[in-house]
Amino acid sequence: MKKRVIFYFILVIFFIAFNFYLRPVEGNSLVDETYKKSDSYINDLYYSDEMFRNNLNKDGKKLYDNLVEASEKNTITIKMECDMECANSFNLAYSALYLDHPELLSFVGVDYCRYDDEILTCKNLSGIGSLRITLATNRIIREMDIIRKETKNMDEKEKIMYVYNYVASHDYNRIFMAAKSNQSAYSFFTGGKSVCAGFAKASQIIFQNIGINSMTVLDDEHMWNYVEYEGKYYVFDSTMGTGYVKNSEHYYDGLGKTTVGDTTGLFSDLYPEIEKTTLKEIFQV
Repeated sequence: MKKRVIFYFILVIFFIAFNFYLRPVEGNSLVDETYKKSDSYINDLYYSDEMFRNNLNKDGKKLYDNLVEASEKNTITIKMECDMECANSFNLAYSALYLDHPELLSFVGVDYCRYDDEILTCKNLSGIGSLRITLATNRIIREMDIIRKETKNMDEKEKIMYVYNYVASHDYNRIFMAAKSNQSAYSFFTGGKSVCAGFAKASQIIFQNIGINSMTVLDDEHMWNYVEYEGKYYVFDSTMGTGYVKNSEHYYDGLGKTTVGDTTGLFSDLYPEIEKTTLKEIFQV
């Protein structure tokens, strides 16, 4: 009897490990072998053209690259030689990385930065851990496989509605206790809770995996998406949906509004023209 229990326990563990972390999947078609060899590659979840990095000046790109390296290595403290002009580029570099790489699960923010004697020192809010990041990435890759299959025969409208409902069904983490993961798609996919950054990054990852063009948008208070529908771009803010009970009159307000009212973020000149007519009106939801 005891041996049988142990056997079943091992069998269950094997099934979970295989299904969630080891099961072969096709993956994101944009993440091909050529991309995997490029400097932009982080993992198999997402393809990035690093549009926002390419808009930075030389110092900004240097800061950006240092943030990527520190996040991938789980380095707590970042130190680099930097003049005052370089230090002033930090916020833009920080924001560009947020927008370019939603798949960088370990990039969750910077606690503080200090500038002394031409040295910029930043304390990274890392701490999720390399093993947890690897497991989470493998788990999300297999979640994307399920989502791709579920949306395979959907049209653009159905896919956009699917993503909105899928993301908005998760909980907004009003108690900001897990700051180390809340600003990453990690919290969304592994804990079922997040804040606007986690929702927007998760939406972006899903959209790319199901063939919908979209972009992440960031301002001083909020993060959301622009999504393409029939050749035009519209506001998409799944965080709005989490604030209302599903099917209430305001549940779909995020298909056209953001939680902060404004619909223009940083790097506004890099985005396409955004339609004033909302998806909520077009979809009649």
